[in-house]
Amino acid sequence: MEEILKTEKTEQRPKKRAVFKHVLNILIYFAIVFGVLYGLPKFLVWSLKTTYPMAAITSGSMWPVLKEGDLVFIHGQIKKEDLRLGDIIVYSNKINNTLTIHRIARFNLDTLVTKGDANFTEDLPVPYTSVIGRAVTMFNGPIRIPHLGLITMFVNGLRTNAKNNN
Repeated sequence: MEEILKTEKTEQRPKKRAVFKHVLNILIYFAIVFGVLYGLPKFLVWSLKTTYPMAAITSGSMWPVLKEGDLVFIHGQIKKEDLRLGDIIVYSNKINNTLTIHRIARFNLDTLVTKGDANFTEDLPVPYTSVIGRAVTMFNGPIRIPHLGLITMFVNGLRTNAKNNN
């Protein structure tokens, strides 16, 4: 009888240990997911010095450099004198209340003029105060993550549909 009790106890230990490891793995997984979903955006806001560290390309106006659905990184706190002709910038478009990502075409005294690479005409002049930041570049091109911006576009489409239905 004593042998049976010892056998049952030794069998229960591995089961308890396996359950503990499983629960611990789940907790670690959720900690990593939380860290990525919460921590990464906070880190990007801090390191890129802007409240808009990423932007989705929602049109083909910057093709072939940026394609619809790309996600680009934006570096904020850009001074007027740091901007160069040809820089890809993000600015707050007051006409349609969106962010626009276009290339600087020319400078004026109080404004700058941008143009999408695939567009035939320049945009209306933009005050320097509307510039949010400049696209982060590497090897003479903007850093982009293809197709990841489609998630943002999908969520914004859902929001627009919800607003229109109310």
